Amino acid sequence: MSETARPAEVRQRRSRVGATIRALVRARVTAGLVTLLPILITIWVVRVIFTWLRDSSQWIVEWVLEGKWVGLLPATWNVRWVGLTHEQLTRPAVQWTVGIFSVLLTIFVLYAVGLFAANVFGRRLIAFLEQLLGRVPIIKTVYRGLKQVLSSFSGDQSSNYQRVALIPFPQERMRTVGFITSIFHDSVTGEELCTVFIPTTPNPTTGYLQVLRRGEITELNWSVEEAIRTIMSGGILKPEFLTIVPNEALPKNLPTGVGPSPPAVPDAPRP
Repeated sequence: MSETARPAEVRQRRSRVGATIRALVRARVTAGLVTLLPILITIWVVRVIFTWLRDSSQWIVEWVLEGKWVGLLPATWNVRWVGLTHEQLTRPAVQWTVGIFSVLLTIFVLYAVGLFAANVFGRRLIAFLEQLLGRVPIIKTVYRGLKQVLSSFSGDQSSNYQRVALIPFPQERMRTVGFITSIFHDSVTGEELCTVFIPTTPNPTTGYLQVLRRGEITELNWSVEEAIRTIMSGGILKPEFLTIVPNEALPKNLPTGVGPSPPAVPDAPRP
């Protein structure tokens, strides 16, 4: 009896050891993935941004370096690029140097354009160009739409969308995290409405746009960063305060920032 039981005990012991090893390997692989994946994604994002900035100006740098007029510079300038062929320009050291210089050139150009657009002459010139673009049927629609969207992410207009709310979506008994992009009134009834962008998980750059009654949603005191972190983590990382009670049923004793914002007080006229 004992001899027949020994093979079963050995098989059971081996099964336990195998399960322990598999669980250990799975845990270590998961820990390694959790450790490396954010680093790899961050490197990928930085690389994409670096490539965009580099490609915007690299053609100018290569055109200058390969041009004949570069050879006219004084020899005391110690220009390394004079006389280099296209094959030599593609070497790793030269390529990295040219790439970094192109990124710095793009940042400088963006700063110069922003500085130019901030003064009176620049604003007048841009307004004149916008009037010209406004006369072209298709271009004016694309330009105005893109400018309005991009302008909402800068300056004082950012306060229009930096409100986080819970939206009854995709059905009434469920709630989804969304961003209020604008608040307005119904053209017929005068009821307060709002447009809400509902991002998807785990990619918050795509989603849905809905128009809802402001009283039917739940505005939260979350920051945009906290909301995006909650969306990308699938709800694992979320702020402490969370309720699904709609605005019209919220009590008065709430944390600061929860519920509808008070109406803006107009500035007093200057004497």
